[in-house]
Amino acid sequence: MVLEATRTLPIAVRFHLMPAYSPKLNPVEYAIHVIRLKVFHHADCKDSLPEFQRFVKDLCDSGKIFSKEQIINLLGHIEDLVLEFVNLSPKRG
Repeated sequence: MVLEATRTLPIAVRFHLMPAYSPKLNPVEYAIHVIRLKVFHHADCKDSLPEFQRFVKDLCDSGKIFSKEQIINLLGHIEDLVLEFVNLSPKRG
């Protein structure tokens, strides 16, 4: 079904089997890492859970987790990892 839908796209689409769990290929995992660094790394042990929740919410709402350049770099890094994985995968059919 997805394969048929992509046939009409004006770009070449190739499908590859990837590992079911791939945190290095998931941009959210990188965002969680940045949130941990910016919020929890320098946290005061006296802060309450609601305060931590507010810090995380404020950071996410600010749109300052990644800059545009960082997002471009991150997507390029993920693309490199995918291409590396595909080149190491056994060829099918």
